Amino acid sequence: MKVLLLAPQPFFEVRGTPINVRLMAESLAELGHQVDILAYPYGEDVVIPNCAIHRVAKIPGLPKAPIGPSLVKIINDMLMAPKAVWMLAFGEYDVIHGVEEAGIMAWALAKVFPVPYIFDMDSHMTDQLRYSGFLGNRLALALVQRLESAAIAGAASVITVCPYLTNIAEKYTSREKVHQVEDIPQSFPRPPEELTPASLRAELDIPYNAQVVLYTGNLEKYQGVDLALETAAEVAQSMPDARFVIAGGDAGRVESYRTVARRLGVGQAVIFTGARPLAHMPVFHEMADILLSPRLGGTNTPLKIYTYLATGKPVLATDLPTHTQLLTKKVAMLAKPEKMEYAAALVLLLGDKTLREEIGLSGRRFVEEYYNHASFKRKMESAYKAVDVTNG
Repeated sequence: MKVLLLAPQPFFEVRGTPINVRLMAESLAELGHQVDILAYPYGEDVVIPNCAIHRVAKIPGLPKAPIGPSLVKIINDMLMAPKAVWMLAFGEYDVIHGVEEAGIMAWALAKVFPVPYIFDMDSHMTDQLRYSGFLGNRLALALVQRLESAAIAGAASVITVCPYLTNIAEKYTSREKVHQVEDIPQSFPRPPEELTPASLRAELDIPYNAQVVLYTGNLEKYQGVDLALETAAEVAQSMPDARFVIAGGDAGRVESYRTVARRLGVGQAVIFTGARPLAHMPVFHEMADILLSPRLGGTNTPLKIYTYLATGKPVLATDLPTHTQLLTKKVAMLAKPEKMEYAAALVLLLGDKTLREEIGLSGRRFVEEYYNHASFKRKMESAYKAVDVTNG
């Protein structure tokens, strides 16, 4: 099939949804489909066999869309719609695949063009708008919910990434049309030969024997970086040699959190690296003793969790549905999102090497068995077969 994949994000970027979009495009191409991605004007021009990247026009002075709802995102979506119309008018597509809010766009486009569509729920937009505070008007939220539910109901196939979203989708459409396609561990380019755990420790001024607690990802509020820093302050009282490495985030947020760390008295114990190349991540993981996911908000499982598990290092995550819909105490350490309990769990892991090894090994076996490339491609194939049935 020829697929128009509507991806309302900068593409490609090293963050959750763009990574998932890339994986889907690669899998669809491997399954024999031809994919045209329509995305925002910013992003890296990655090469994906049997896939072309198209972008909406760049408006001078308009910044790159930030993570989450924003006016910039709305403007880019408004630019995406007419370009999608033009592509559908001349492209002879067999299916429209709309990610996140582009699922609603796909629903609207399918009313004009006789093309079935897939609604790809990487998140629940109504919840996201409500929790972010971006849209506080009840009538406006109700309208978004009606549009979202109608788009789910009309889709030939609905793709979700976790049980929470699956349960929502099944409220509006038949269970047979809903396909839960979870993320899988991210693959990375080969690290530079000169970059090793030892050289990275030296670069970051981490003593050779110091234990390393690592967080990777953006520094948005919902990720729980504040909790990580408060935890660092508690842990430092009994384990002053531990080092917390925060890898990711733009310069503004990094500087803001550096100020918080200094105020908490852990300016030396917490090391902010800012954004680093994908190829560096395996070395960061190898250097770490424990991997943190202190997320406080959101409903989908963080993509980083699958990658964390695959490293064989123990994961400490908050005991919230965003994590527990995937993780159990057999494959990760779970703790309440409160600094004292989270810190106590971290101290326990830091002090018990055997426990770290047991949890890390269980996590790696779990993700290798259930969340691998073959299973991801098989689930994507099932979602697209549902579209074939609809066409027939």
